[in-house]
Amino acid sequence: MHYSGRCIAGVGAVCGLACIGIGVLIGYFARDASVPNKEPETAYLKSCRGECQTQEDQVKSCTIPYPGNYVSYYLHGKTITIDGKLDDEAWKEVSSTENFVDIRGLDYPAPRLETRVKLRWDDTNLYVGAYLQEPHVWTTFTEKDTRLYKNNAFETFFDVDGSMQMYKEFEINALNTTWDLMLTRAYMDGGDFVDWEGIADKAVYTDGVVNDPSSKPTFWSLEVVFPFVNLAENTTRHSGPAVDGEVWFMVLARPQYETEVVNGKYQKVPGSKASWYSWVPVGAVNLHLPSKWGLLEFSKGQPQKNPTFSFSRWTTYQALFDIFNAEKTFNAVNAGYVSDLKLLTLPPYITSGDCVHTINVQVNNDQFEVTLRSKTEPRVTAHINNNRTVWFT
Repeated sequence: MHYSGRCIAGVGAVCGLACIGIGVLIGYFARDASVPNKEPETAYLKSCRGECQTQEDQVKSCTIPYPGNYVSYYLHGKTITIDGKLDDEAWKEVSSTENFVDIRGLDYPAPRLETRVKLRWDDTNLYVGAYLQEPHVWTTFTEKDTRLYKNNAFETFFDVDGSMQMYKEFEINALNTTWDLMLTRAYMDGGDFVDWEGIADKAVYTDGVVNDPSSKPTFWSLEVVFPFVNLAENTTRHSGPAVDGEVWFMVLARPQYETEVVNGKYQKVPGSKASWYSWVPVGAVNLHLPSKWGLLEFSKGQPQKNPTFSFSRWTTYQALFDIFNAEKTFNAVNAGYVSDLKLLTLPPYITSGDCVHTINVQVNNDQFEVTLRSKTEPRVTAHINNNRTVWFT
């Protein structure tokens, strides 16, 4: 999330005066004489008003809008047959995620193929079901734990304790080949992956034949079973089932390649690169940015359409992420971190002191640690360091 620095001082007051002044000048010279005292709404004025108003509202409410989110409902005794078809009653009674978007952001063209996902859970497992529209079901990988993203595939990522560390990645293709791994932390933060065996069962279904252009398929779908004990491995989270209201960080994605038919067989168009579709946009072709993921909430309530999502810790998390990003930006220009927040470009909900307080930044050469408390969680101290590790005390 990016914020302009022009509205920081006075929580939008200076910005408002500047906008009004420029608007008056533009209106004076561009005013239509047939409409007395009516000033045209310039693009600049609209932009300034929208941004400044948003920032003022955040300061007043101390509430930052949620990223993409999904509520997963408890099964309450219902069962799911793992055959890849998503035709069980347990799937039919819950809504899917929003259709996937371009991973880079909403300003990019929407994907031409539909992708939607559903998630449910019981006392042992988290169940993921996905539908992928596809007129050309193609992949070549058949060996487990190979880099499936180099062909068409589906991917899930879970950060079960909100630490941005030891998060789990799972990939599967239309041949039911899988790759499951665990990331110590994001690659750009110096992380690496380690082997992980994450699932209890899986299945893929397609309405045509994989790698056969003559079968004319229209989609493939899948079901995967993740035991909670496996997802909690090497994290601070307990190994038991979710509790009502528990929230994880999650992202879902799909690498999609252009194919062509040569001698009756699919092949990747030479020189082509993948288009990346994701459940929430992360702002770059990089899924390993856990602070940019969406949120998954577990509910023991009865399934509802368009349920209300709630996560009291979100403003605290966003403040940590905003300060972390500001430190990284400062370091890129000045080759060092800084403990003086006045030297960082931060949004008004942080700098006003009304929503986030007792902020402290400790800098030690090429390392830093931020601690803060927020109005939404006054008794909790939140931390983040230069490796993007988050923890609470």
